[in-house]
Amino acid sequence: MSKRLILNADGLGFTPGVNKGIWETARFGLVTSTSAVPNFESSEDIAGFAEEFPHVSIGIHFNLSVGTPVAPIGKVFSLVNPENGEFWGNELPRRLMTGKIRFEHMLIELSAQVQRLLDQGVTITHFDGHQNKHLYPPFFAAAVKVAREHRIFRIRCPRRLLTGTRAQRSFYYLRNPQRLITHSAGAVLAYYAKTNRIRMADRLITPGYADGTHKSYLDSWIEVARTLPNGVNEIYCHPGYPDKMLRKYASYVEPRLAEVKVLTSEELKAAFENFGIELISFNHI
Repeated sequence: MSKRLILNADGLGFTPGVNKGIWETARFGLVTSTSAVPNFESSEDIAGFAEEFPHVSIGIHFNLSVGTPVAPIGKVFSLVNPENGEFWGNELPRRLMTGKIRFEHMLIELSAQVQRLLDQGVTITHFDGHQNKHLYPPFFAAAVKVAREHRIFRIRCPRRLLTGTRAQRSFYYLRNPQRLITHSAGAVLAYYAKTNRIRMADRLITPGYADGTHKSYLDSWIEVARTLPNGVNEIYCHPGYPDKMLRKYASYVEPRLAEVKVLTSEELKAAFENFGIELISFNHI
């Protein structure tokens, strides 16, 4: 079997600095896919990206966490903190799992986010979620329903493979049993998606949990290349230039600039070639 890799840059349309970083890495050629955030002003640049990089698959980065909704607030009020008119942020998971978020409100907002990309002429190849919060079951069910209605039949794989040795992974899960539960639930979500005719990679490669790797380190990426399993693999990244908007809404900020440098590195490009890795997009699965 061949080693195939989808390298997906998250957050196109989030901020001007994120757009700049994703543009640079896509132009260099290692980033083969991106996921677009539709509910920020910088999402207006997504159509231009699609025109310049027709070979890069563009998915939708469903976002119910930060910023303001695309749909009128009166139609999705359970999603919004009335104090500031924005999504609930870190409160979203608790509200999702205690039934305080209305399912129909998620359907309305997610559909509005899809429509905003479609109105720009973007062909949406796949879906995932900001901060992976789409993996909470109520959110996941709504996302699958909206995706099917809009004929989006690919998804970020919810089955994680942590980088590191088997012993490192076992020790990590012993120390973090809650992660074992949530990561194991990924197999259930993958089955649910497949029963809805939604395709995905074989696994999601996840550095930095069990070992000392990090996506902002070149050595970590070279190790990913060296140990990449056969089949279709996916890894997401966050290249970007820190700016005021990013600092307001994100906790992962400064390392994004290092990711730009790594993902435009000739050394990494050579490593992918030397280890026989074929870079593909969501259009290939």
